[in-house]
Amino acid sequence: MCSVALILAGATAFYIRGERNFGVDFRGGDLVRMSAPNKIDIGQVRHALSAIGFADASIQESQQGGKSYITVRTPINTSEKVEKQIMQSMPSAGLTVEGSERVGALVGGELARSSLIALGLGILGILIYVTFRFELSFAVGATVALLHDVLITIGMFALLDRELSLPIVGAVLTIAGYSIYDTIVVYDRIREGLASGRKGSIEQIMNDSINQTLSRTLLTSGCTLIPICCLFFFGGAVLRDFALAIIIGVVVGTYSSIFIASPIVLWWTRARGRSTVALRREVTEKATTTASPLARR
Repeated sequence: MCSVALILAGATAFYIRGERNFGVDFRGGDLVRMSAPNKIDIGQVRHALSAIGFADASIQESQQGGKSYITVRTPINTSEKVEKQIMQSMPSAGLTVEGSERVGALVGGELARSSLIALGLGILGILIYVTFRFELSFAVGATVALLHDVLITIGMFALLDRELSLPIVGAVLTIAGYSIYDTIVVYDRIREGLASGRKGSIEQIMNDSINQTLSRTLLTSGCTLIPICCLFFFGGAVLRDFALAIIIGVVVGTYSSIFIASPIVLWWTRARGRSTVALRREVTEKATTTASPLARR
């Protein structure tokens, strides 16, 4: 119920915010180009922009013809505000405005469509691989857990009034990889328990297998969170949203690998009208078939 509530709340917030969910990379914005006779301190520029709420603006630096140039990318209709703020905050830098223009989104429709196709093919690949190595019910559970993690992460960004940008897209793909890896580790221990011929119901064996991997799962997640939290607190405004997305994804991914993926396996098995005995037999047969070539060597 907690997951459903978070997904619904995130979807509602995402719908209400509309275009405000997307950053400059998706919506386009203003591009301001400035020059100075000496090297421009990017840290000072970012500090100046933080006063008007653009601390995470994209800033590029270059050298040409003995001059130092910076290019600042900010939301639409903010170029004049940005120019004025930088000039007033850095009077001794000798800055000159070379020009400003409105630019389109970095993520066009074609790229967004290609990304969705790639994500769909990735999910299909996961379904095929997990079905081959385990069983279809396990593949469905892994896919649901992956989508659960991605949707909650994006929903939390909407609830926290954060914008989606290109780094966040990378963070979401990282979360997807982490989620499926953590789930497969739990599944592998469940398969070992089922194939070992251990007595007890499939529910009990799954529960015991999850408990056996619980310490490993929590330690892995904890060790992952330590550097990401450092990045969040000390990495600056540019990396803060990226780190936040990874933090949310790791926490939610740990939760889903324990409480979402395995129950979905049982639910899907029963929804198809199959018994847990048949599931156990098929998993055992696949485990034996996979292990037999190694046993013959």
